[in-house]
Amino acid sequence: MSSGAKIRLYYAEEETPENLPAAPIWKTVRRVTDGLSESVTTETSNSVADTRFRQGGVATEAEITGSLEVELAVGLFDDFWSAVAMNEWTSDSLEFGGNVRKTFTFVKLFEDIGQVFIYRGIRIGEAGLSIATTGKITATFGLVGTVFERTTTNPVVDPLPVPDVVLASAINVGDLKVNGETVVGSACMQSLELSINNNYEAVRCIGSKKLTATTYLEKIVDITANTQYAFSAQSASYLDFVKTRDTMPLEFSIEDSKGNGYAFEFPQLEVSEANHPDGGGDDMITLDVNFNHIEVSPKITRVIV
Repeated sequence: MSSGAKIRLYYAEEETPENLPAAPIWKTVRRVTDGLSESVTTETSNSVADTRFRQGGVATEAEITGSLEVELAVGLFDDFWSAVAMNEWTSDSLEFGGNVRKTFTFVKLFEDIGQVFIYRGIRIGEAGLSIATTGKITATFGLVGTVFERTTTNPVVDPLPVPDVVLASAINVGDLKVNGETVVGSACMQSLELSINNNYEAVRCIGSKKLTATTYLEKIVDITANTQYAFSAQSASYLDFVKTRDTMPLEFSIEDSKGNGYAFEFPQLEVSEANHPDGGGDDMITLDVNFNHIEVSPKITRVIV
């Protein structure tokens, strides 16, 4: 029997897809869940032979996917943010929508029963960030891969431990501005859900002899921000942007108790949806506004002390 407390997840950046460098740098992932799995599609034969029994089936396709859920800490998942941005961090700044294709090998060790699951050619094509008025800030990273192997031999050597970092929560969010104005105490943001999606498409090739995809191809990047505000004169003005198609910026920072921080900048948001608010006599009226980011790159700037 296996315990979730005995699962260890490691990763290393690959030199080429599915291939590690001679001396890979293994890092330990601090995770809530990862959901990594190989989903195999089978097809049953429709042939009729000399009995009425089924003639068996064949595996026809496999997909390696996962959704890595983490509790946000500044600096801890910067390799993954870089992979989603398809860019390198440059002078502690990261811009999204680049062309740098990164792949990783993930190793999932079930320590108490000696089982090792190895996932190669892992791309991180999606990321999400969730912030509410209270509680921890959480992030998710969407994973896809091209090779899975189950073994009892652990390839991970001298993994770097998880750094001593501080969890980020709603109290760490500051400098929050929508359309150049603070919303604290006025429009009073209630929730913020960010999503970045490179829309990877699996590429399969006849002759590859692989059930899984041969590679993945990125398409148009979709960047969205779904927000909720207390309904006020300030937030009511956002309704007009649905028809005018004018854009507005969104910016905020996350700074932990040690002084580490991120500054998020979304300079060109277009309102995609803003339904009119309603509510009963005992309700605080809120306004949901959804945005698409267009034309230019959002940016994260980090401060690590």
